[in-house]
Amino acid sequence: MDHRAAETSVPLFSSYEQATNFLESSAKRAAAKHLSYWYLQFLDGLPDQVIWVATYDPDYMSQYMSKFTPMGDPVLGRVMDESVTIDWTEWFHNDGVSDAIWDVAKTHDITKYGLSFPIRGAGEDKVIFSVNVDSTDLLWPQQRITLATRFRPFAQEFNQRMKGLIASGQMGGSVFSL
Repeated sequence: MDHRAAETSVPLFSSYEQATNFLESSAKRAAAKHLSYWYLQFLDGLPDQVIWVATYDPDYMSQYMSKFTPMGDPVLGRVMDESVTIDWTEWFHNDGVSDAIWDVAKTHDITKYGLSFPIRGAGEDKVIFSVNVDSTDLLWPQQRITLATRFRPFAQEFNQRMKGLIASGQMGGSVFSL
């Protein structure tokens, strides 16, 4: 997949359904289990709403948003606060919240092999992209390097394609109030 298209030539998504379908087909082509895009909108320094487009089971997404939310997730919190890439394998069994999230995630075909990394958002808004794959403890160290290299450009392009939806204020199943 070549995702180096210029910002001006990237076609914008017209709906959250189209964006989700794009992630689903991209995950299949890339042999990824799941892809996830978070756009956290801030108003006066406080989180206002979140846009979450992902290939996860809708039941998992519903449970996650009702029990945890991105503001209470230690992995996403660290990505937002420190602008660093997080290796999920380093967070499981790290604290009670991470363990609780993992307990729900693993029942929805989500593995411990994943990366979450920041993308520059508008103003104080935060953008996070995650990729989740099947792997093994032996293969993961090399695979995570490959994934980061491969998916950073993809994530940047996806973020560009989301800008029209975000700016439109369009509501839908992918938009949650915080």
